Amino acid sequence: MSGDCYESNGRLMICKDEYKLVHGVAMNQRDGKAMGHCWIEKDDMVYDYSNDKELIISKDIYYEIGQIPFDGHKLYKYNYKNMGKMILKHEHWGPWESSPPR
Repeated sequence: MSGDCYESNGRLMICKDEYKLVHGVAMNQRDGKAMGHCWIEKDDMVYDYSNDKELIISKDIYYEIGQIPFDGHKLYKYNYKNMGKMILKHEHWGPWESSPPR
């Protein structure tokens, strides 16, 4: 099953100045394997609206559950203006600067 995290969370980032869109690799809760993922951060909170969910959780807990950064993979963070530039440049919602395992 493929998710919609890049597009769902990206759409919610539009014009949200104080938030960061994050692309990274997390542990899949279903099979324990690495997967590319996208979420939103503001201060010490994470917002994840992928797959028709509305998860709002502390960053520390989210990172612990997902073992983020998984296996040393880098996190890429974008404000909404940089996100817009990347969408126009690559013509998709992401990921843009990495090649996650799946």
